[in-house]
Amino acid sequence: MTSPATHIHRRRVEFADTDAAGVAHFSRLLAMVEEAEHGFFREQGIPILTAESAWPVVKTEVDFCGACRFGEEIEICLSDFLPGKSSLTYVFEGTIDGRKVFSGKMTKCHISPATGRAVEISGDVLGKIRGVI
Repeated sequence: MTSPATHIHRRRVEFADTDAAGVAHFSRLLAMVEEAEHGFFREQGIPILTAESAWPVVKTEVDFCGACRFGEEIEICLSDFLPGKSSLTYVFEGTIDGRKVFSGKMTKCHISPATGRAVEISGDVLGKIRGVI
């Protein structure tokens, strides 16, 4: 079951995010998506990184359809949170002044940092994720 809830993250495109032409580099845009995700995790009280828990990316799909330039404010919206046994998938979209500049989907795997292996998402964390569903 996916979530109708959304998480919005706003931030300005900084000089360090851009290339020599003043356009945000694709890798920085994905870092901004992770900033948004971390905001969602914090809002829900879900640990981002502990001795027992980490959330590395295992799959990302992105469509870039417009430039993000230095100084512009970008809004990143996360939605359709879909928890699995040991994964979390969500949809994201970046807009500037209502103009879509990128969109995609990201899947994170819940792992034990000690072993590097996938582990089940605890009932407590699932409850927090499902609490927004």
